[in-house]
Amino acid sequence: MTTWLPTLSGVDGPAYRAIVDQLADAIRRGSLKAGDRLPTHRLMADLLGINVSTVTRAYREAERQRLIGGEVGRGTFVLGAAAEARLFAFADRPQDTLIDLSTNTPPKLAGDDALAKAVAAMMEQGDLERFVDYPTPGDLHLHRLAAEVWLTEHAVKCAAEKIVLCAGAQHAMEAALAAVGANVVGCESLCWPGLKAIARSRGLKLHALPMDRNGIVPDALERAALQGLKCVVCMPNLHNPTARTWSMARREAIIAVARRHDLILIEEDVYGALIPVSQPSLASLAPERVCHVSGLSKTVAPGLRLGYLVLPPVLQGRQEALEHHTHWYVSPLGADIARRWIADGTANVRLQRQRRELSERWKLVRTTLIGHEMEGATTSPHLWLPFARGRDSQRVADLARRAGVAVVPSETFAAAIHAEPAGIRVSLGAASSRTRLQEALNRLASVL
Repeated sequence: MTTWLPTLSGVDGPAYRAIVDQLADAIRRGSLKAGDRLPTHRLMADLLGINVSTVTRAYREAERQRLIGGEVGRGTFVLGAAAEARLFAFADRPQDTLIDLSTNTPPKLAGDDALAKAVAAMMEQGDLERFVDYPTPGDLHLHRLAAEVWLTEHAVKCAAEKIVLCAGAQHAMEAALAAVGANVVGCESLCWPGLKAIARSRGLKLHALPMDRNGIVPDALERAALQGLKCVVCMPNLHNPTARTWSMARREAIIAVARRHDLILIEEDVYGALIPVSQPSLASLAPERVCHVSGLSKTVAPGLRLGYLVLPPVLQGRQEALEHHTHWYVSPLGADIARRWIADGTANVRLQRQRRELSERWKLVRTTLIGHEMEGATTSPHLWLPFARGRDSQRVADLARRAGVAVVPSETFAAAIHAEPAGIRVSLGAASSRTRLQEALNRLASVL
């Protein structure tokens, strides 16, 4: 049985809520792991000097949030799989009766034969064995040249040799955090689930920064910097989960704070290319202090696990040290498909098709969820439905699931104990078709 106990001294609000919040935080930080057995209701009450009914209420709420589970005759155990990890748990994928709008994936492109053409071209050129062999320095150079073309067109101009190839954007984020070397990392108060997973695995502490409709609040970042914060991860374009995009004024304000306090910014930009006319990237505005992270899986094809990392000059001396666990992890076959698609224009054609399909899906949203506040651009792959303070987003997500549609509550994205702002994320690209999306939106409207 675990020795973990919550601390109730000096706690504001109900004791049961404090227990649940601290339990969630302990799981988030990794001090409680899957399978850890918690004290019985009676023992927990005795150890804390509170009523058994308070512990019972806390355990019941923690079970509702899927933090713990009880087994008759065995006790109460930590489920351990963090909420963000459950988004990708194949064992819990929705069945046919449940329409999955929980996983942020691009819509499927019907009638696309680009992959077949690419593979046919590889076969015609012969020597397919090289795609299951180690890449050569020449291969790496060609892939970097393709990355330079893509990044220059969609995000930031950079020299090919300065680009670090990774096995997806999340891998690129891990490499960026390794290069920075900070133990405490600032981020939006709601952040993409992959960042929470990285922080847990690397033992990093996330410092949640308040947001408004324009992104991270500059004054909050200023205060955090004065307290010693040195690194911030942010998503200025189509933020996950709120779908917000920073204004030019906000980008300039955040960069000004970063320059005053010598902060390193890590810009996560996997969705930026979906915006037809976007604001300049942070890396183009402040190349001396921004790590730029992007990839192809959210814009071109989800199976192209190819990430791009551009380090600022102050960190480029660490690029060589990263190489053993960056481009060596990249699939030669996937990288070559990406290179070909970028060179012949297929990548941009697929990007344009993604934009058009998402625009059509947003039309369904606006005609179905009439009267409900929503956030997101017409080419955003996800929709954010904000809730007024006090409305339980987890409960709404549970009701939606009972109605036959899976969405994600703000608690899953919370970088701190409390999820602010509250709401649910609806992944529009996850539905297999517009017809299926329309059915899911109808179900969701009945719940809202």
